[in-house]
Amino acid sequence: MHIGERIKHGRLRSGLSLRALAEKIGITAPALGNYENGISTPDSSRLISIAEALNIPIEYFFRQEPIISLTPLAYRKKSRFGLKKEKQVIEVTRDWLERFCAIEDILGEQGKPDLPEPVILSSPDEIELIAANLRNRWNLGVEPIQSLMDIMEQHGIKVCLIDGPKTFDGMIIMVNEELPVIAINRTMSGDRQRLTLAHELGHLVCSIPDDWFDDALFHRFAGAFLFPDERVKTEFGGGRKKISIEELCILKHRYGISMMAILYRAYHLGLISASCLKNMQILFRKNGWHECEPMRPYPPEVPTYMNQLIMRAYSEGMITRTRANELYGGDISTICGCESCS
Repeated sequence: MHIGERIKHGRLRSGLSLRALAEKIGITAPALGNYENGISTPDSSRLISIAEALNIPIEYFFRQEPIISLTPLAYRKKSRFGLKKEKQVIEVTRDWLERFCAIEDILGEQGKPDLPEPVILSSPDEIELIAANLRNRWNLGVEPIQSLMDIMEQHGIKVCLIDGPKTFDGMIIMVNEELPVIAINRTMSGDRQRLTLAHELGHLVCSIPDDWFDDALFHRFAGAFLFPDERVKTEFGGGRKKISIEELCILKHRYGISMMAILYRAYHLGLISASCLKNMQILFRKNGWHECEPMRPYPPEVPTYMNQLIMRAYSEGMITRTRANELYGGDISTICGCESCS
């Protein structure tokens, strides 16, 4: 990959148009286009000004490129999430993934996803079995999953946090047509973040007919994976006519799943009626809880595996502090997130 392609990737990562970046560095859009297309090459001073305009390190333009292609596979979006933002998400993921691959190469820690072959559904209820089988494959039992991101990374599925717009939830990006990475919005609440991650995980293990309404089915997979049917039946104690917000809050923090997703779990398993679910939906919309649930929020998760690898390589003297900072994308004094360390 020539420098011009790296400039283009950096520009898309920053969400800038060709004209906007050209204006920031004081050249014409056609001149910048010539750089990106490899027709001409910027000198060192121009390259520095481009790096400063894009707020990226100069080393970005000279990285070894382990990634041939990044292709969105399936993602949840609202209608306002457009192609420009999609490209920005892909390029932010590229930057992070290149650094992740680099530290894996240094330590020889490359792994493959531990996933079964996708199951073609013949009925919606099969979702429950597929979720249970994946939990069994990963030896999760039926207890609550404390950190979904850690579990996914332990099984070879990389999770990239994106400072994305509200219109973006999550996206599966296939790396070189074979390895999945899940990009997820950093700004979401923890329960919504986990539901989105599990939803995207469902796309990797389930295949459905084109004429089915897939979003609801993958929501159901997410609920079944995070809150197994055996635990739902135990927690609800049989069929219920009513359930309080306080009880939903307790279950939300026990299983890391939203109140409304809990209600859907109970409905799908026959523990509450359709009218009970509808009444709760009306209550949530009336109070604006469908956008921001009441009571104590569930904290967001942060993936830790890449940071662990960086600090391991640095501690063992395999990389310098400068290299560690470059791979981390910041000062490693803040890598663990503790206020006392920064």
